[in-house]
Amino acid sequence: MRYSATIAIWLILTGCLTGCGPEGLRLRPVDSPSCSEAFKSFDTHGDGRADFFLLANAAGRVDRIGYDVSGAGKPDVVIGLDDLREDQCRHLVIILDGFGYDVVRKYYDDGGLRFCHVPSKVIATYPTMTDLCLADALRVAPCPALQARYYDFKTNDSTGGALAYLASTNEPYNRVLGYRAEKSQDGLAFLQGWPVFQTDLRDLMRAFNKSPSHEIIGYLVSSAAISTRDGAAGQRKCLEQVDLAVAQILWQTHGLVKVTIFADHGHGYKPPIMVDFETLLKARGWHFTDHLHEARDVSFVPMGVVTEASFNARRPALLAADLAECSGVELASFVEGDQVVVLSHDHGRATIRKIGRGYTYQAAAGDPLQLHEALAGLTADAQGAYDADQVLKATVNSAYPAAPERLWRAHFGLVENPGNVLVSLQDDRCSGLNVFKDLVAIASTHGSLNRINSTTFIMSTLGPLPPVMRSRDIPANMTQLLGVRWPETR
Repeated sequence: MRYSATIAIWLILTGCLTGCGPEGLRLRPVDSPSCSEAFKSFDTHGDGRADFFLLANAAGRVDRIGYDVSGAGKPDVVIGLDDLREDQCRHLVIILDGFGYDVVRKYYDDGGLRFCHVPSKVIATYPTMTDLCLADALRVAPCPALQARYYDFKTNDSTGGALAYLASTNEPYNRVLGYRAEKSQDGLAFLQGWPVFQTDLRDLMRAFNKSPSHEIIGYLVSSAAISTRDGAAGQRKCLEQVDLAVAQILWQTHGLVKVTIFADHGHGYKPPIMVDFETLLKARGWHFTDHLHEARDVSFVPMGVVTEASFNARRPALLAADLAECSGVELASFVEGDQVVVLSHDHGRATIRKIGRGYTYQAAAGDPLQLHEALAGLTADAQGAYDADQVLKATVNSAYPAAPERLWRAHFGLVENPGNVLVSLQDDRCSGLNVFKDLVAIASTHGSLNRINSTTFIMSTLGPLPPVMRSRDIPANMTQLLGVRWPETR
């Protein structure tokens, strides 16, 4: 369906087909007694009267916008957002950092971000770390390592660190981004929080307004600080600001923009206590070093404050067994031959193998990944492997969603330099740098394999997306929705 001739002429005469309007103007939510059917009403002129309206369908999704051009307090011109084809519109993609699905879905159910279709669940890459998840979500080459500082088996030494982080050496996805704040703002965001996020969001809107590109993908790295400092309450406040920013862009462009919003991973939403791995492992006879020579040498290069940890040792099976005994550890995993071995704190042990598109899960003791119930409803192939897509759907609400595939990839092929022992912690425990924790009051963090850390979201005005997917499924699903390859190659 196309515009009527009257609406098209009005858009041209008012200059609305030329792009975004003034950057500094902000919509002011107001009541509109004369337009009771409005989902939300806004004052764009500063006179206290509603002149821009969001109108919802019977399902509660905002599918129309309206403008009062006569001063009657109700829309004289109504534009159907779904009537605008993708090729008529620009596309704004907003990436948030560390927003759990449950928080976003609650905000949506309460009436927020209703321009979009219902949020879909996205099961993030493990470890649930930004670089890894965005490399998957934006279809770029694997990251060099789990983080900017890591142990390199080729050189038998640790490498990277703060300078590598500033140089973005572990962020291959940056070449796809049309907007990302300067790295100098990353640390400032954790210290100042909300003002930096507001600046970040404003700068993204400005970048979108000025960009000649059909699509711009913007990553609001400052949202990571809000998630960490303020937890779910801070995230809801962020969503309110994103909601208002999207409304403004719809107003400015008269609907000639499609918007997609997603996040990299979930969050734990508990203030964590630091696990002192060095003391715990030294008591068991391990020697911490950057160079592995002896049987009990271990390399551990923490960064940030997260609910996962990565180690390297010449005897990974022995190290994993000791780590699984440490307080705060839920799971430890390592490679043994052609399989990944998973140990749980309650003395469980299981193995995972990849066979074709499927994965086996054999528990020798207990049920470390709590998969028995979910897998009982599935049919394995002749080799005992379960289809990865079926396991994803069956375990999306389980303790460790899609765990066999995610653990396998963590050790094989996700990054160039994986740790040979990985640890997933409880939500109230963390690993990392004490100096960082001392500088910032941490209300929540991320990294682990569990559901709340692993489950994030994607939502779009383009149309409904599949209800469940992995991070690495996002490009294919967006490509199908848009009808062209996504993201665009840069």
